[in-house]
Amino acid sequence: MRAYYRVLGSVVSVAVWGAALAQQPLINYATLFGEFDFDYYRGNQNVGMLRDGVAEGFSFNIPSDFTAELDETDKVSGLASQKISFNRNSSSVAEASLSMRMDFPSDDYPRPGETIRISLWVKAENWVNASLRIRARGLDSSGSVDLLNTTSVPNTWTELVFNYTVPSSNPQGVRLDLFVRSLSGVSSGVIRFDKLEVTGSKRWRPHQPRSLKIAAPYYAWAEENQRDWVYYSREFDLMLAIWDDIKALRTHRPDLLNVYYYNLIYSVRTPNRAWEQRDIFGYYYCDLNHPDWFLLNISGNRQQFGSDRYVMDIGNPQASAWAAQNLGLSMLYADTGVDVIHFDSFIDFFFLNFQFQKYPTRASRIAAMHKHLLNMRNTLSDRDIKFIINTASALYTRDQPHTYFARQGLLDGLLMEEVFTTIYSLPAGFLSFTVWEGQLNTLIENRPRLRVVYTGYAVRNAAEGRRQKIYALASFLLCSDNNNYLYLDKHYYDAPPNRQRSWRPDADFDVPLGEPTGGVQVLYRSSDYQGGLYYRPFQNGFVLVNPTGNVTPSFKDGAVFTYILDADYRELWSGQLFPAGSRIKLYPKEARIFYRESSGLRTPPGSDDGGRKPELSGGGSKILPSGDPIRKR
Repeated sequence: MRAYYRVLGSVVSVAVWGAALAQQPLINYATLFGEFDFDYYRGNQNVGMLRDGVAEGFSFNIPSDFTAELDETDKVSGLASQKISFNRNSSSVAEASLSMRMDFPSDDYPRPGETIRISLWVKAENWVNASLRIRARGLDSSGSVDLLNTTSVPNTWTELVFNYTVPSSNPQGVRLDLFVRSLSGVSSGVIRFDKLEVTGSKRWRPHQPRSLKIAAPYYAWAEENQRDWVYYSREFDLMLAIWDDIKALRTHRPDLLNVYYYNLIYSVRTPNRAWEQRDIFGYYYCDLNHPDWFLLNISGNRQQFGSDRYVMDIGNPQASAWAAQNLGLSMLYADTGVDVIHFDSFIDFFFLNFQFQKYPTRASRIAAMHKHLLNMRNTLSDRDIKFIINTASALYTRDQPHTYFARQGLLDGLLMEEVFTTIYSLPAGFLSFTVWEGQLNTLIENRPRLRVVYTGYAVRNAAEGRRQKIYALASFLLCSDNNNYLYLDKHYYDAPPNRQRSWRPDADFDVPLGEPTGGVQVLYRSSDYQGGLYYRPFQNGFVLVNPTGNVTPSFKDGAVFTYILDADYRELWSGQLFPAGSRIKLYPKEARIFYRESSGLRTPPGSDDGGRKPELSGGGSKILPSGDPIRKR
């Protein structure tokens, strides 16, 4: 282990700087939280939203005679530094501590026996009879080493650098502890920390571009997640993460979109009287100070949804302004252009048949919601933050309240659940053609708005599950674009853990299609059945979907199509290489994804290089306007 000091303002050689730019950066395992930049507002049931003065990303113990706050003036980089002050005269010792946990769950992280570099900037002033100790240890406390233990702390910004060998701990990872100790007697001082960085030998590596954009919830507590922020930030284009995780995920992906959930109309009564993170009203605060902000039903009782959610009077100017203020404080550290708010429960206000005393008609509810959304928009007007909603099974027709608010510019996009295949209803399977077509049209008609698609597949039957997955994947590719994101995971109830997972994409999501070269085409329609064969070309292949049929496929109420290949293609489902001229049969509720095996992208089928030749089997004479050959059996 070694340590050295470097004073702020050192000159970096041009040669070293140029070499650094030529390659990806070393992964910083302290993440953006190591900048000591963020101190989130959190709800307090007695007074509202408060901050604790300690930078996020650290667990802490701050004694009552110490003061912690972020200093936005005296800092090395970023938004702020962490400032800790004390002034004591006591016969006892007191100690403040900050601790950062860094999990190392995969080979993207340092392995046991590897040396990591720990860098931290510190500055002290008026330092009297006090000490600073810096300790590194494994997550199970093995390999504990004091990197520094001194009473002489630099009085100018100085970088402390240490080498530390990662121990074999269970779970794998390292914890870094910072101790500020006030010794017995007269003791005082101010110390600031900034720009903590922890690096090993691994460098950031971006994922190869996909033909679609994918999304996932990030649950750090979930077993399948493993606190693997490097993997999730690399593999996904959009996350559904909480404030405690998103800054880590954006360490090397500042472009990563994130969707935050907030309850637009409910306050939540928690058993432990805590202020639920998605609650912008605060049930116990309102219950104590503003009981008139709760909406009553025609029986004179507070309107509930479930056992713990209470509808608030969003048309009350004071109640709505309070919620908007809390939302603004909660979004204090939002990143412009990449943070998105999902207003959960929007649709409940209109479609749950609540019998309110105050808003008995649809028109009165639309008027109340208009004022409420306008308050939210005005509060965040200085930041580019999009609002999206989930309308459950409500249609996206012009007469619906959500399409009205979208036209008014108060909503910017949508989250659609159970699209193409089921995610909540059992058995796990396919949606009827009528619903499938409506979902597809909605996703296409709402371009270029932000759209997040959540759908699923079975897992108990692996073969059937993969068929459903590729069907949903191909259906999404029919309408994919740069502002459309797919969250395609196992069915919610088909197997444990019976919840949304922090899922991981397999090789099917890396199918090398390239970019789309055209829109969706319906190659064949008939009055004899509902549906058709849907096609979309890509730079290096194409997708086909046969969504026909409105009941379970075994009842054979759909059509069967045959598609004739114009060139050699590899097919995703079977992995088989099909030569040109092959006739590919597609049964109802079946999809196929074809791609060329080549070193580069070639001209898409149907272009001026000859493309597919018109041909129909079975003695038919129908030729589509585009010249696409389709055979119906």
